[in-house]
Amino acid sequence: MPSPSDRRPLEPWQDPKAAPYVRIDRVTKQFGDVYAVDDVSLNIFQGEFFSLLGSSGCGKSTLLRLLAGLEYPTSGRIYIDGVDVTDVPPYSRPVNMMFQSYALFPHMTVEQNIEFGLKQDRLPRRERAERVNEMLDLLKITPLRKRRPDQLSGGQRQRVALARSLAKHPKLLLLDEPLGALDKRLRENTQFELVNLQERLGITFVTVTHDQEEAMTMSSRIAVMDAGQIMQIDTPTAIYEFPNSRFVAEFIGSVNLFEGKIVEIQGDDILIEAQFGGLMRMRSLQPHPIGTPAVVAIRPEKLRLCQTPSDDGVNRLQGVVEDIAYLGDVSIYRLRTGGGTLVEMTLTNIQPRTEQALTWEQEVWVEWSPTSGVVLTD
Repeated sequence: MPSPSDRRPLEPWQDPKAAPYVRIDRVTKQFGDVYAVDDVSLNIFQGEFFSLLGSSGCGKSTLLRLLAGLEYPTSGRIYIDGVDVTDVPPYSRPVNMMFQSYALFPHMTVEQNIEFGLKQDRLPRRERAERVNEMLDLLKITPLRKRRPDQLSGGQRQRVALARSLAKHPKLLLLDEPLGALDKRLRENTQFELVNLQERLGITFVTVTHDQEEAMTMSSRIAVMDAGQIMQIDTPTAIYEFPNSRFVAEFIGSVNLFEGKIVEIQGDDILIEAQFGGLMRMRSLQPHPIGTPAVVAIRPEKLRLCQTPSDDGVNRLQGVVEDIAYLGDVSIYRLRTGGGTLVEMTLTNIQPRTEQALTWEQEVWVEWSPTSGVVLTD
C-alpha cells in the first residue's frame, strides 16, 4: 500500500512532464566588460511565487528587467507561456511590473492611478470602471479611491501600486523589492497578504529581494544569486536545511561552519576530523573520498546543551560563553572554544525567566546529531 507521501501530488518543478511558464535559456547580459547576468537558465512554473534573492549587484534586478523587456539580453532566449519574447518590447508582453518606488502619479487619485494603464490599452470605459472597482475591492482600498498619493500611508500606496499592476490582468507580475519602503511590522503583515492574494488570483509572481526573511516567507521557490549566476534553486525549506555550497549556507540565515577532513566512511555516515580538535559523524548521501577536505554546516538552533562529554567525543565541543543576545522568544549565545573557534547557539525561551539560561564566562558543552547538518566539500 502506498504511503501518504507517495500519494502526494508532485510540485510542478518536480514533474518532468510539466511545462515551465517562464523559461530563461542561457541568458547573458553584459554592460561593457561587466557580466550582470552570466549564462543563466531558469524555469518558473504557472502559479508560482518565485523569488530572486541576493545582495546588491548580484544580477537579480537585471534579470527581472530582462523578463519585463526593459533590457534585452546579450545572448540567450526568454520564453513566456511558450512564446519567445526575447525581442518583444515591454508593452507587448503579457507582463506587468511593480517598481520599488511604486511610481504613482501624484496629481491623480487612487482610482485614476489604477485606471491609467487600462486607458493606455484603450479598454472601453465600462470595462475600465469594472476593473478599477474589482481592484479597489480586492485590495480593500475602496474608501481611498478619491485620495491622492500624498494623502496615503506607505502601506496604502503599496496597495494602490499593486492594484494598478493587477488591473491589466497580467499573466506574469514582476515585483522589484515590493516591500522595501514599508516599516518592519507592516512589511511582515503585508508578506502574508501578498501570498494570500497571489494564491487567490493564481497569477505567477516573480519578485526581487535582498531580504532573506521576506523570500523565505513568501516564496514557493527561491533562486539565490551571486555575481550574475544562480547558486541554488529550491524551496525555502530545502535551501535553509540543505544548502548546496558554503556560499548559500552563509548567505541564508546564521550557520556554524566546522572545517575538517574526511577520515572514515561507514555506509551513509562520514567521520570527519575537525579542526577544533574533535570528531564529527555526519549523515551524507553524497559520495566523498577519504582525505577530502570538508565543511560541516550546522544551524545555531540545531545545537543543544549537554551535561558531560561523551566517551568517544563525537559531535561535541566545549566552549565558554562570550556574548549573549536576548531577543524575547529566543536567546543567542556565542561560545569561544579552546582553539579559538566561535560557535553560535540559539535557545528557545519557552518558560518566562528573569535571568538567562547561561551566563557570561560559563563553560558549557554542546552537541548535535549526525542528521542536524550538511557536509559540504566545495
